[in-house]
Amino acid sequence: MVRGRPALAVLVAVAIAACAACGVSGTPPPTSNPSPIANGASPKPTAGIDPEATNSPGSSSPAPTPLDSPDPTPVSVPPKPTGVLFDESRVGDDAPTTVITQTVQWGAPTSEGIEIRVFGVTECIAKPADPSPDTRGPCLAEDTPLPASVRTLLATAPASEGVVSWTWTGTFDCEIGLAYDPGGPAYHAVVLAAYGASGHSIFAIAEAGEWWQPDPEEIVC
Repeated sequence: MVRGRPALAVLVAVAIAACAACGVSGTPPPTSNPSPIANGASPKPTAGIDPEATNSPGSSSPAPTPLDSPDPTPVSVPPKPTGVLFDESRVGDDAPTTVITQTVQWGAPTSEGIEIRVFGVTECIAKPADPSPDTRGPCLAEDTPLPASVRTLLATAPASEGVVSWTWTGTFDCEIGLAYDPGGPAYHAVVLAAYGASGHSIFAIAEAGEWWQPDPEEIVC
């Protein structure tokens, strides 16, 4: 029995040494989700978020909101011409060779970039359908619609000039109403309007013209 004790002590010492070696040897297994920062890689942004649009860490100020550009100021149509005058002059006594000049003047508008257009009205719009004999009246009145079908262009000029004229040769002495160029349509009244980039003004009457219903018993020409 005395001889067996040293052998038992040796076995116990060997077992203790083996357990100590198990506690310090070997490499721990890697984790299932390694950190990209720990491996030297840049982190990826979360889906649906723009990293450039977010604030820096620690900042409580919201991202700046872009300012809306103001709407451009609308350009209004030119005003109706005012201070309008009409004049007609004749040179010569023989109707076929008479030189006739008609002139329209206006006091406003006179701004740059505006054009004045003068039109002859080719219908005596204000004449009654069945006037009484030996009666007369204007061919045009205020607030009368003027479609393009009853207008013929006579002259144009920059509004800054304040006046425009047109001239022709020849007339008809027996015509009732305004003189007109034999080469163009007859017109019974004269109007004008101011034209700009955004449209035109309402028309102003330069010459209302006149209609006359003669007595059937009278000889006109």
